[in-house]
Amino acid sequence: MLREARGLLQRGWSRGAQARDARGRVVAPWSDEAVSWSLLGALLARWQVHDMEDADFVAHRADARALGDATEALGAATGTAALDRWNDAEGRNLAEVVAAVDRALAALNGSY
Repeated sequence: MLREARGLLQRGWSRGAQARDARGRVVAPWSDEAVSWSLLGALLARWQVHDMEDADFVAHRADARALGDATEALGAATGTAALDRWNDAEGRNLAEVVAAVDRALAALNGSY
């Protein structure tokens, strides 16, 4: 899920909204019209896709656990649970956001 969120961020990064369309309007992170995402928005977009694909309860529960693990790892990587506020901080840039995802991935893989 984090790797997929990282890919979305590299396609387009958003500040001030979890997702935006090509015209810059705020849309739901999982919207087909989304072209840029915040850190949390990218994660929610990938979770929503997985959640919609999985029809059974066990798979849904596993995806919810994966979302929780990813969110916790991102909180540790950024130093805060307020991921939207961290993403939108003055001076924040895409490289810092991607680096936080990389740290979270490394932590989840036990190599950080």
